[in-house]
Amino acid sequence: MQKVNLTLFKTTGKYGYEGSYQSGHESLGDIWDEVRHMQRTGTLPGLCPNAGKELYILVNAPGHEHDHPRLILPIEVEK
Repeated sequence: MQKVNLTLFKTTGKYGYEGSYQSGHESLGDIWDEVRHMQRTGTLPGLCPNAGKELYILVNAPGHEHDHPRLILPIEVEK
């Protein structure tokens, strides 16, 4: 299991929320894909269902041998 830290920002750049979860994936690419999937399906940890599609998400996997920050961009939400 790999701990994953998420820092979420509003489209204005304002800090929004921090959260974390345990991922069953070891590859950073798989972890980033997992976060994108949670964003698309509105299942980000600590947020209401269907929330987070409009947020920037900074992803870190502390302790991973290749850890470096990754920014996940917002999904265009239909208006």
